[in-house]
Amino acid sequence: MKIPTNNNQPPNGGERNIPNILLPSRVIPDESDWIPINNDNEWRSDAQPYYARATFMKLCLPAVLYSLILNVSLKMLSLVPFTSRLNVQRLHTKDCFVLPSTNGGDETTNPIAILTGSNTGVGFQTATALVERGYNVILACRSREKGEHAAKKINDQSNDRGDLLKQCGKASFLHPLDLSSFASVRAFCKVYSDKYSTLNILVNNAGINSQGDVTEDGLEMCFQSNFVGHFLLTRLLLPHLLKAKNICNNNKEEAGRVVNLSSVTHHFAPANERLYDDTTDSSSSKDLPLNNGIHDKHFWFGSATPGLSNGTYRESKLASILFTMELNKRYGSQGLRSVAVDPGSVASDIWRDESQLMQNAYKMVYLTPKQGASTSIAASIGIIPKDAFYLQPYFQWRLKKAQSTTRWPWYKVPNPITEMLGKYIGYAITDPRLPNDGSGGHKSSNALWSVCEKITSQEE
Repeated sequence: MKIPTNNNQPPNGGERNIPNILLPSRVIPDESDWIPINNDNEWRSDAQPYYARATFMKLCLPAVLYSLILNVSLKMLSLVPFTSRLNVQRLHTKDCFVLPSTNGGDETTNPIAILTGSNTGVGFQTATALVERGYNVILACRSREKGEHAAKKINDQSNDRGDLLKQCGKASFLHPLDLSSFASVRAFCKVYSDKYSTLNILVNNAGINSQGDVTEDGLEMCFQSNFVGHFLLTRLLLPHLLKAKNICNNNKEEAGRVVNLSSVTHHFAPANERLYDDTTDSSSSKDLPLNNGIHDKHFWFGSATPGLSNGTYRESKLASILFTMELNKRYGSQGLRSVAVDPGSVASDIWRDESQLMQNAYKMVYLTPKQGASTSIAASIGIIPKDAFYLQPYFQWRLKKAQSTTRWPWYKVPNPITEMLGKYIGYAITDPRLPNDGSGGHKSSNALWSVCEKITSQEE
């Protein structure tokens, strides 16, 4: 639930209207790119739907208290018949893609999945579950040693359970992948393309929770590692995803599935605050432009530019949701399906830089990595109802009765408190918080796509 802080001071001096401080020349936009796409009332909204960072910190304690009271109360009522809405959702075989029958256990016929950041935590648990369900999973990690070790561990676990599993896949490490380097992303995709022609599932799971560093490509480290690197990875693998066939139990087919990891922090990515709100040096921050509630090209270039935003973690998580929407809009007609997920507040290795005291405290109230993987697993292989594109793991109070089913509950946009912590139910479709851009977030998602195309030199 923590929102990281930026330890860097804002850059001093120079023209501030076009923040190109550290971006290489190929990334620097021309001046027109910094003008809002549309400044009329159809784009702007006086009702800013997002919460400020200060509000997030104020909601943390109420979220802990809410979770404790709810879970203790339900524990006390465990012997009393209670609503099934609070039961943990189980992903049944009939709710998943149908795997092709193997020829004498030939695992080369298994569908293929790629998971970034899969040597530990939620990614490791997701990879393990997919292997046990019959997928060949490529662990896309920075370290070859850690990736190969994780693959061996997954395969050993699966072999130990071989008598219980009808069909088992295999985990493997192909090539190092560092999402903070465009060159590394391209090298990984080249190696993959040389060996495989299709890709059934891509899970963009990797992420960091620290801000302030600069990548070799000149971008803000957190925003590139969490989002822009995944954007480039997905774009380069699109031909393989579009060739894939994921078969549903009604004999209908989808192309590849793309899963993007988001977070409850997407509720706290406003565009009506200054990009940098450090007032310790008023001369260096007072002339930064306001965004007036518009998540446009100006806003997203600011997220990618080092030193201009102290909220790139939460902005990267909102970007993951908007990227999901844009993928569905652009490639849904070709069978591609994209789903964003919030794993919940998870006691994973992402907190390894915290004190041992804080890590122990997180374990008391947070989900385990295995629980946190439930939304990613459901989004990867589940036959999800039409128009659903965001899953989170907690019970919510505002049910959308018309869209909900027993196996796929569907909730309205929640109060962030109930998505920070609460009663774990596995996974549930939930409407995310989208920008008030007059188009249900689609103008903002298109602006984000345009910015990432320019940054990664992937214009269509």
